[in-house]
Amino acid sequence: FFDGRAFAQERSGFTILADLGVGIQNDTSIEETEVGLAGLNVGVGGFLTSELALMFRLVSTGVSYEIGGLDYRQVSGVGGAALQYWVAERVNVEAGGGFGFWNGADQDERGFGLILGTGVTLWNRGKHNIQFGVQYAPAFTDPGTVHNVGFTVGYQFF
Repeated sequence: FFDGRAFAQERSGFTILADLGVGIQNDTSIEETEVGLAGLNVGVGGFLTSELALMFRLVSTGVSYEIGGLDYRQVSGVGGAALQYWVAERVNVEAGGGFGFWNGADQDERGFGLILGTGVTLWNRGKHNIQFGVQYAPAFTDPGTVHNVGFTVGYQFF
């Protein structure tokens, strides 16, 4: 991935990203943690400077809990505004907030949520990037917080 040649990304204008991977969800109201799917996470926005982008982001996890002998599927995440800042040519950090949510078979809860993450560019050609990322997106809802962690691989165009 790192071939030693000069590396310079030209970040400007419109950006879009999508990633997918392994998700870990911890639901404090049922005191359970499960592993499942992270994503499909998306982001759409634009670069304000060559290092800073403002995006609408949706970050989520989907898992299946076994509760009382029954299979209970739950999707949880956060959607809202996020800033992506490139701290180095191949490394970015992200922070934002918006609406937190979780929904299962017969329940749907909303609240506040945060988006925190980082990404490392594994491959770049022009405006095309393949990245490894880690996101943390807690959804603060009633009856409890759902902690969403994703380990993803994705694509970003800018």
